[in-house]
Amino acid sequence: MKELTPINSRIIESAAEIRIEEAAEIEYQHGILCQVGLPRKKTEGQFFERNFKNASICVTAGKLWDGKKWVMQPLPYGPKPRLALIHINGEAIRKQNPQIEIGSSCAEFLRRIGLPDQDGRTYSLFKKQMMALAAAELSLGFTTHNEAVTVNARPIKEFRAWISNSEHQTSLWPGELTLSRDYFDSLLTHAVPLDPRALGALAHSALALDVYAFLARRLHELNKAVKVPFASFKEQFGQEYANDKNFKNKFLLAMKQVLAVYPEAKIQRVTGGLLLIPSHPPIKTTPKGHRIAKEEIKPIQATTTAPMLTERTREQFWGVCQGLDIYACQADFDSWLQGKAQPKDYQKAFLGFAKKWGKGKN
Repeated sequence: MKELTPINSRIIESAAEIRIEEAAEIEYQHGILCQVGLPRKKTEGQFFERNFKNASICVTAGKLWDGKKWVMQPLPYGPKPRLALIHINGEAIRKQNPQIEIGSSCAEFLRRIGLPDQDGRTYSLFKKQMMALAAAELSLGFTTHNEAVTVNARPIKEFRAWISNSEHQTSLWPGELTLSRDYFDSLLTHAVPLDPRALGALAHSALALDVYAFLARRLHELNKAVKVPFASFKEQFGQEYANDKNFKNKFLLAMKQVLAVYPEAKIQRVTGGLLLIPSHPPIKTTPKGHRIAKEEIKPIQATTTAPMLTERTREQFWGVCQGLDIYACQADFDSWLQGKAQPKDYQKAFLGFAKKWGKGKN
Protein backbone atom coordinates (compact mmCIF):
# COMPACT_ATOMS: atom_id res chain seq x y z
CA MET A 1 0.00 0.00 0.00
CA LYS A 2 1.34 3.41 -1.00
CA GLU A 3 2.12 5.80 1.82
CA LEU A 4 0.08 9.00 1.69
CA THR A 5 1.95 12.13 0.71
CA PRO A 6 1.83 15.10 3.13
CA ILE A 7 -0.44 16.93 0.65
CA ASN A 8 -2.90 14.05 0.40
CA SER A 9 -2.89 13.55 4.18
CA ARG A 10 -3.64 17.25 4.68
CA ILE A 11 -6.50 17.15 2.16
CA ILE A 12 -8.04 14.01 3.70
CA GLU A 13 -7.85 15.43 7.24
CA SER A 14 -9.36 18.76 6.19
CA ALA A 15 -12.08 17.07 4.14
CA ALA A 16 -13.13 14.96 7.13
CA GLU A 17 -13.28 18.00 9.42
CA ILE A 18 -15.24 20.07 6.88
CA ARG A 19 -17.87 17.33 6.58
CA ILE A 20 -18.30 17.11 10.36
CA GLU A 21 -18.50 20.75 11.44
CA GLU A 22 -18.83 24.27 10.10
CA ALA A 23 -15.87 26.62 9.93
CA ALA A 24 -15.07 28.47 13.15
CA GLU A 25 -13.65 31.38 11.16
CA ILE A 26 -14.14 32.65 7.63
CA GLU A 27 -11.70 34.09 5.11
CA TYR A 28 -12.62 36.17 2.06
CA GLN A 29 -11.45 36.69 -1.50
CA HIS A 30 -12.38 39.57 -3.77
CA GLY A 31 -14.98 38.39 -6.29
CA ILE A 32 -12.96 39.54 -9.30
CA LEU A 33 -9.96 37.55 -8.08
CA CYS A 34 -12.23 34.49 -7.96
CA GLN A 35 -12.62 34.81 -11.71
CA VAL A 36 -9.19 36.07 -12.80
CA GLY A 37 -6.27 35.44 -10.46
CA LEU A 38 -2.73 36.64 -9.83
CA PRO A 39 0.10 34.99 -11.79
CA ARG A 40 0.43 31.30 -10.92
CA LYS A 41 4.05 31.03 -12.02
CA LYS A 42 7.04 33.36 -11.98
CA THR A 43 6.44 36.04 -14.60
CA GLU A 44 9.23 38.09 -16.14
CA GLY A 45 8.74 41.81 -16.58
CA GLN A 46 6.81 44.34 -14.53
CA PHE A 47 3.29 43.87 -15.88
CA PHE A 48 0.78 41.03 -15.84
CA GLU A 49 -2.70 41.01 -17.35
CA ARG A 50 -5.38 38.31 -17.34
CA ASN A 51 -8.83 38.63 -18.90
CA PHE A 52 -11.80 36.32 -18.83
CA LYS A 53 -15.31 37.20 -20.03
CA ASN A 54 -16.47 40.31 -18.12
CA ALA A 55 -13.52 40.51 -15.71
CA SER A 56 -9.89 41.57 -15.98
CA ILE A 57 -6.91 42.01 -13.70
CA CYS A 58 -3.79 44.07 -14.36
CA VAL A 59 -0.86 43.80 -11.93
CA THR A 60 2.12 46.16 -11.97
CA ALA A 61 5.28 45.42 -9.97
CA GLY A 62 6.39 48.17 -7.60
CA LYS A 63 9.20 49.27 -5.30
CA LEU A 64 9.70 49.27 -1.52
CA TRP A 65 11.93 51.58 0.52
CA ASP A 66 14.38 49.49 2.59
CA GLY A 67 15.70 52.34 4.71
CA LYS A 68 18.49 53.25 2.26
CA LYS A 69 17.10 52.90 -1.23
CA TRP A 70 14.11 51.90 -3.33
CA VAL A 71 14.17 48.18 -4.13
CA MET A 72 12.30 46.89 -7.18
CA GLN A 73 10.07 43.93 -6.34
CA PRO A 74 8.99 41.15 -8.73
CA LEU A 75 5.39 40.43 -9.63
CA PRO A 76 3.70 38.37 -6.90
CA TYR A 77 2.95 34.81 -8.00
CA GLY A 78 1.97 31.37 -6.74
CA PRO A 79 -0.12 30.27 -3.76
CA LYS A 80 1.58 32.33 -1.04
CA PRO A 81 0.46 35.86 -2.06
CA ARG A 82 -3.04 34.43 -2.65
CA LEU A 83 -3.18 33.05 0.88
CA ALA A 84 -1.75 36.28 2.30
CA LEU A 85 -4.24 38.51 0.47
CA ILE A 86 -7.18 36.24 1.40
CA HIS A 87 -6.20 36.43 5.06
CA ILE A 88 -5.69 40.20 4.86
CA ASN A 89 -9.14 40.50 3.24
CA GLY A 90 -10.60 38.43 6.06
CA GLU A 91 -9.00 40.56 8.76
CA ALA A 92 -10.28 43.75 7.10
CA ILE A 93 -13.85 42.40 6.96
CA ARG A 94 -13.76 40.94 10.47
CA LYS A 95 -12.53 44.26 11.91
CA GLN A 96 -14.46 46.38 9.38
CA ASN A 97 -11.27 48.41 9.10
CA PRO A 98 -8.71 48.81 6.29
CA GLN A 99 -5.91 49.00 8.86
CA ILE A 100 -4.84 45.46 9.74
CA GLU A 101 -2.50 44.09 12.39
CA ILE A 102 -0.76 41.05 10.89
CA GLY A 103 1.61 39.95 13.63
CA SER A 104 5.04 40.81 14.88
CA SER A 105 6.86 38.37 12.60
CA CYS A 106 6.67 36.41 9.39
CA ALA A 107 6.51 33.18 11.44
CA GLU A 108 3.42 34.42 13.30
CA PHE A 109 1.70 35.36 10.07
CA LEU A 110 2.53 31.96 8.53
CA ARG A 111 0.85 30.27 11.49
CA ARG A 112 -2.22 32.44 11.03
CA ILE A 113 -2.72 31.32 7.45
CA GLY A 114 -1.91 27.67 8.12
CA LEU A 115 1.58 27.39 6.59
CA PRO A 116 4.60 25.82 8.34
CA ASP A 117 6.52 28.46 10.27
CA GLN A 118 9.64 26.38 10.95
CA ASP A 119 10.45 25.61 7.31
CA GLY A 120 13.27 27.96 6.27
CA ARG A 121 12.48 27.69 2.55
CA THR A 122 8.77 28.44 3.12
CA TYR A 123 9.74 31.37 5.34
CA SER A 124 12.09 32.88 2.75
CA LEU A 125 9.77 32.41 -0.24
CA PHE A 126 6.77 33.74 1.65
CA LYS A 127 8.65 36.83 2.80
CA LYS A 128 9.65 37.61 -0.80
CA GLN A 129 6.10 37.14 -2.06
CA MET A 130 4.68 39.27 0.75
CA MET A 131 7.02 42.10 -0.23
CA ALA A 132 6.06 41.70 -3.89
CA LEU A 133 2.37 41.84 -2.98
CA ALA A 134 2.86 44.92 -0.78
CA ALA A 135 4.60 46.78 -3.61
CA ALA A 136 2.23 45.75 -6.41
CA GLU A 137 -0.45 47.93 -7.95
CA LEU A 138 -3.64 46.12 -8.89
CA SER A 139 -6.30 47.23 -11.35
CA LEU A 140 -9.59 45.34 -11.42
CA GLY A 141 -11.93 45.68 -14.36
CA PHE A 142 -15.44 44.29 -14.69
CA THR A 143 -18.68 44.88 -16.53
CA THR A 144 -21.96 45.18 -14.65
CA HIS A 145 -25.37 46.43 -15.77
CA ASN A 146 -23.94 47.45 -19.17
CA GLU A 147 -21.31 49.57 -17.42
CA ALA A 148 -17.54 49.11 -17.56
CA VAL A 149 -15.99 49.61 -14.10
CA THR A 150 -12.28 50.02 -13.29
CA VAL A 151 -10.91 49.95 -9.76
CA ASN A 152 -7.32 51.22 -9.70
CA ALA A 153 -5.84 50.37 -6.35
CA ARG A 154 -2.69 49.43 -4.60
CA PRO A 155 -4.35 46.89 -2.29
CA ILE A 156 -1.73 47.54 0.39
CA LYS A 157 -1.54 51.32 0.72
CA GLU A 158 0.93 51.43 3.60
CA PHE A 159 3.66 48.92 4.40
CA ARG A 160 5.64 49.61 7.56
CA ALA A 161 8.90 47.73 8.03
CA TRP A 162 11.14 47.76 11.05
CA ILE A 163 14.80 48.73 10.82
CA SER A 164 17.45 47.22 13.05
CA ASN A 165 19.32 49.89 15.07
CA SER A 166 22.60 48.01 14.84
CA GLU A 167 22.97 47.44 11.11
CA HIS A 168 20.39 49.82 9.74
CA GLN A 169 18.93 46.89 7.82
CA THR A 170 15.20 46.53 7.43
CA SER A 171 13.45 43.29 8.29
CA LEU A 172 10.81 44.22 5.71
CA TRP A 173 8.12 42.65 7.85
CA PRO A 174 5.36 45.03 8.96
CA GLY A 175 3.37 44.82 12.16
CA GLU A 176 0.45 46.30 10.28
CA LEU A 177 -0.81 47.00 6.79
CA THR A 178 -3.33 49.52 5.52
CA LEU A 179 -5.50 48.65 2.55
CA SER A 180 -6.27 51.40 0.08
CA ARG A 181 -9.77 52.85 0.47
CA ASP A 182 -10.70 51.97 -3.11
CA TYR A 183 -9.72 48.34 -2.65
CA PHE A 184 -11.36 48.09 0.79
CA ASP A 185 -14.67 49.53 -0.43
CA SER A 186 -14.63 47.27 -3.48
CA LEU A 187 -13.87 44.27 -1.24
CA LEU A 188 -16.89 44.99 0.95
CA THR A 189 -19.05 44.95 -2.17
CA HIS A 190 -17.55 41.87 -3.82
CA ALA A 191 -16.28 39.63 -0.98
CA VAL A 192 -16.67 35.85 -1.40
CA PRO A 193 -16.57 33.80 1.85
CA LEU A 194 -14.13 30.86 1.90
CA ASP A 195 -13.39 28.05 4.37
CA PRO A 196 -9.86 28.49 5.82
CA ARG A 197 -9.54 24.71 6.31
CA ALA A 198 -9.99 24.21 2.57
CA LEU A 199 -7.46 26.97 1.87
CA GLY A 200 -4.93 25.30 4.15
CA ALA A 201 -5.47 21.95 2.43
CA LEU A 202 -4.91 23.51 -1.00
CA ALA A 203 -2.00 25.74 0.03
CA HIS A 204 0.42 23.81 -2.21
CA SER A 205 -1.27 24.86 -5.47
CA ALA A 206 -2.17 28.26 -6.90
CA LEU A 207 -4.34 26.51 -9.50
CA ALA A 208 -6.29 24.58 -6.85
CA LEU A 209 -6.81 27.78 -4.81
CA ASP A 210 -8.10 29.58 -7.91
CA VAL A 211 -10.45 26.73 -8.84
CA TYR A 212 -11.81 26.60 -5.26
CA ALA A 213 -12.43 30.36 -5.18
CA PHE A 214 -14.08 30.22 -8.62
CA LEU A 215 -16.48 27.43 -7.61
CA ALA A 216 -17.25 29.15 -4.29
CA ARG A 217 -18.40 32.22 -6.21
CA ARG A 218 -19.97 30.56 -9.24
CA LEU A 219 -21.92 27.46 -8.20
CA HIS A 220 -24.49 29.07 -5.90
CA GLU A 221 -25.22 31.76 -8.51
CA LEU A 222 -26.32 29.21 -11.12
CA ASN A 223 -30.03 28.80 -11.86
CA LYS A 224 -29.47 25.65 -13.88
CA ALA A 225 -26.74 23.17 -14.73
CA VAL A 226 -24.21 24.55 -17.21
CA LYS A 227 -21.73 22.61 -19.32
CA VAL A 228 -18.30 24.25 -19.44
CA PRO A 229 -15.88 22.87 -22.06
CA PHE A 230 -12.26 22.29 -21.13
CA ALA A 231 -11.30 24.94 -23.70
CA SER A 232 -13.14 27.54 -21.61
CA PHE A 233 -11.41 26.39 -18.42
CA LYS A 234 -8.05 26.64 -20.21
CA GLU A 235 -8.86 30.19 -21.27
CA GLN A 236 -9.65 31.07 -17.67
CA PHE A 237 -7.07 29.05 -15.73
CA GLY A 238 -4.50 27.77 -18.21
CA GLN A 239 -3.10 30.74 -20.07
CA GLU A 240 0.44 29.71 -19.08
CA TYR A 241 0.02 26.18 -20.47
CA ALA A 242 1.03 25.69 -24.11
CA ASN A 243 -0.13 22.06 -24.17
CA ASP A 244 -3.88 21.42 -23.85
CA LYS A 245 -3.44 17.88 -22.55
CA ASN A 246 -0.97 18.98 -19.89
CA PHE A 247 -3.39 21.66 -18.69
CA LYS A 248 -6.32 19.24 -18.64
CA ASN A 249 -4.40 16.75 -16.48
CA LYS A 250 -3.27 19.46 -14.05
CA PHE A 251 -6.74 21.02 -13.95
CA LEU A 252 -8.54 17.73 -13.26
CA LEU A 253 -6.10 16.93 -10.45
CA ALA A 254 -6.71 20.36 -8.93
CA MET A 255 -10.48 19.90 -9.34
CA LYS A 256 -10.32 16.51 -7.58
CA GLN A 257 -8.50 18.08 -4.64
CA VAL A 258 -10.94 21.00 -4.52
CA LEU A 259 -14.02 18.76 -4.52
CA ALA A 260 -12.58 16.82 -1.57
CA VAL A 261 -12.67 19.98 0.59
CA TYR A 262 -15.82 21.48 -0.97
CA PRO A 263 -18.28 18.58 -0.50
CA GLU A 264 -21.31 20.71 -1.38
CA ALA A 265 -20.00 21.30 -4.91
CA LYS A 266 -21.87 19.34 -7.58
CA ILE A 267 -19.70 18.73 -10.61
CA GLN A 268 -20.06 16.01 -13.25
CA ARG A 269 -17.52 14.97 -15.87
CA VAL A 270 -19.10 15.06 -19.33
CA THR A 271 -17.74 14.69 -22.85
CA GLY A 272 -15.41 17.58 -23.56
CA GLY A 273 -15.77 19.35 -20.21
CA LEU A 274 -17.56 19.53 -16.86
CA LEU A 275 -21.18 20.04 -15.89
CA LEU A 276 -21.54 22.69 -13.17
CA ILE A 277 -24.70 22.13 -11.14
CA PRO A 278 -26.27 24.69 -8.74
CA SER A 279 -24.78 24.03 -5.29
CA HIS A 280 -24.63 25.55 -1.84
CA PRO A 281 -21.56 27.74 -1.23
CA PRO A 282 -18.82 26.42 1.08
CA ILE A 283 -19.85 29.02 3.69
CA LYS A 284 -23.63 29.24 4.02
CA THR A 285 -23.93 32.14 6.45
CA THR A 286 -22.07 35.38 7.07
CA PRO A 287 -21.21 35.98 10.75
CA LYS A 288 -22.86 38.88 12.51
CA GLY A 289 -20.81 42.05 12.12
CA HIS A 290 -19.19 41.03 8.83
CA ARG A 291 -20.62 43.80 6.68
CA ILE A 292 -20.33 42.75 3.07
CA ALA A 293 -22.72 43.63 0.29
CA LYS A 294 -23.71 40.31 -1.18
CA GLU A 295 -26.82 38.79 -2.66
CA GLU A 296 -28.96 36.39 -0.71
CA ILE A 297 -27.94 32.80 -1.33
CA LYS A 298 -30.34 31.47 -3.91
CA PRO A 299 -32.30 28.34 -3.05
CA ILE A 300 -31.14 25.32 -4.97
CA GLN A 301 -33.52 24.73 -7.84
CA ALA A 302 -35.56 21.56 -8.02
CA THR A 303 -33.78 20.65 -11.22
CA THR A 304 -30.64 19.78 -9.28
CA THR A 305 -32.45 16.86 -7.67
CA ALA A 306 -33.97 15.56 -10.89
CA PRO A 307 -34.33 11.77 -11.13
CA MET A 308 -31.30 9.80 -12.17
CA LEU A 309 -31.51 8.40 -15.67
CA THR A 310 -31.95 4.64 -15.70
CA GLU A 311 -29.59 2.34 -17.55
CA ARG A 312 -32.37 1.54 -20.04
CA THR A 313 -32.95 5.26 -20.68
CA ARG A 314 -29.24 5.76 -21.26
CA GLU A 315 -29.14 2.92 -23.78
CA GLN A 316 -32.17 4.33 -25.61
CA PHE A 317 -30.64 7.82 -25.62
CA TRP A 318 -27.43 6.61 -27.23
CA GLY A 319 -29.52 4.70 -29.75
CA VAL A 320 -31.13 7.91 -31.04
CA CYS A 321 -28.37 10.40 -30.11
CA GLN A 322 -25.23 8.44 -30.87
CA GLY A 323 -22.06 10.17 -29.74
CA LEU A 324 -23.89 13.05 -27.99
CA ASP A 325 -23.54 14.17 -24.38
CA ILE A 326 -26.36 12.73 -22.29
CA TYR A 327 -25.62 15.03 -19.31
CA ALA A 328 -25.76 18.16 -21.44
CA CYS A 329 -29.08 16.95 -22.84
CA GLN A 330 -30.46 16.28 -19.36
CA ALA A 331 -29.33 19.72 -18.19
CA ASP A 332 -31.20 21.32 -21.11
CA PHE A 333 -34.24 19.15 -20.42
CA ASP A 334 -34.33 20.07 -16.73
CA SER A 335 -33.96 23.74 -17.64
CA TRP A 336 -36.83 23.42 -20.12
CA LEU A 337 -38.99 21.84 -17.39
CA GLN A 338 -38.63 24.82 -15.04
CA GLY A 339 -42.03 26.44 -14.49
CA LYS A 340 -43.85 23.52 -16.11
CA ALA A 341 -45.79 20.67 -14.54
CA GLN A 342 -43.46 17.77 -13.77
CA PRO A 343 -43.97 14.79 -16.12
CA LYS A 344 -45.53 11.62 -14.73
CA ASP A 345 -42.82 9.56 -16.42
CA TYR A 346 -39.54 11.47 -16.30
CA GLN A 347 -37.61 8.85 -18.29
CA LYS A 348 -40.13 8.79 -21.15
CA ALA A 349 -40.41 12.58 -21.24
CA PHE A 350 -36.63 12.90 -21.31
CA LEU A 351 -36.33 10.54 -24.28
CA GLY A 352 -39.02 12.47 -26.15
CA PHE A 353 -37.09 15.70 -25.54
CA ALA A 354 -33.81 14.02 -26.51
CA LYS A 355 -35.09 13.00 -29.97
CA LYS A 356 -35.77 16.65 -30.84
CA TRP A 357 -32.66 17.88 -29.02
CA GLY A 358 -30.39 15.54 -30.96
CA LYS A 359 -31.59 16.56 -34.41
CA GLY A 360 -28.89 18.38 -36.29
CA LYS A 361 -26.25 17.71 -33.60
CA ASN A 362 -24.88 14.49 -35.10
